[in-house]
Amino acid sequence: MTRPLLDELDRRLIGALHLAPRATWDDIGGILSADASTLKRRYDRLHEARMIRVIGQADWGMHTTAMPVHVFLDITGETPLAVLDRLRDLPHLQLLAQISGDYPLYAVVHAPSEAATSEAIDRMFSVPGVRRVNALPALSTLRRGITWDPQFLTDGERAALLELAGAHPEGAATATPPAKPLSEAERTVVALLIQDSRASAASIGRAAGLATSTAHRVVRRVLDEGWVKPRLEIVSEWLGFQTPFILRLRVAPGETPDVMRRIDRLPQTRLVAHVASDMSVLATGLVTDRSALALFVDRELARIPGILTVSVDVMLAEPRRYWLDRDLASGLGEFHAPSLL
Repeated sequence: MTRPLLDELDRRLIGALHLAPRATWDDIGGILSADASTLKRRYDRLHEARMIRVIGQADWGMHTTAMPVHVFLDITGETPLAVLDRLRDLPHLQLLAQISGDYPLYAVVHAPSEAATSEAIDRMFSVPGVRRVNALPALSTLRRGITWDPQFLTDGERAALLELAGAHPEGAATATPPAKPLSEAERTVVALLIQDSRASAASIGRAAGLATSTAHRVVRRVLDEGWVKPRLEIVSEWLGFQTPFILRLRVAPGETPDVMRRIDRLPQTRLVAHVASDMSVLATGLVTDRSALALFVDRELARIPGILTVSVDVMLAEPRRYWLDRDLASGLGEFHAPSLL
């Protein structure tokens, strides 16, 4: 796979799709002052190079009754990458990474139930090379990677795209199921949108065996209800963002909600969660390089009152993020989308 060369329009297109992943080429072109057919060709080229993909972020209540668990693993007698490769075969792993610091491996387990969560974590202990497993259950999660923004656009373009997408703050994620059970047509559309959130209602109708008018109505309902949120995934290193990181923060009692909200507003962060641990807030993010990470910690985090201590780890390798395998040589790989309940 040849790594694509990017120009300014490619970057602005990627920035636009981060904010409005399902917008039409005409709408994006009107905001970026670019030709719609040119944008489509650019997108197709980047998609074929396996650099970008628009998938669907399923509402947690669609695929689980449990909250995720953040897991740090210590190893012995093996290299971190060898153990990481063995972990790939375990179920319900949303993220896998080799990191710096005391624990060389980090994973996120998000299983369909608490019982399945316990079983998934229990299986980690039996993986050859794993010496210790430190599981941090999420108590609440305020931000997920869907809202990360590479900041390639002007404030005016960003505002126009957010208005176009009808974007609203995510709020705390919960594993609450829909108020009413989904129909078979709705379940089918949800599953199709998770795999490809730029798919047209007409193509979804053909795949689902629905009349076009019915498909339009069901797709609109699925998106309006927030059962699926379109989400752009990229090989971030090819875009110049070389340093994913993890923060573990000790926060003064009573300050956790405000600290999480402040971190949520920072463009560098991908996730912020309140976890059951002596370090009460866990956050992940993405910056261009380690110098940018130092500035982020010393300037952005330093302005947030209530943070007592900061532990910073760099992700040295991230072969899976948000259920999607990635490789720095070949790009985006298999999508291990969670099964619907």
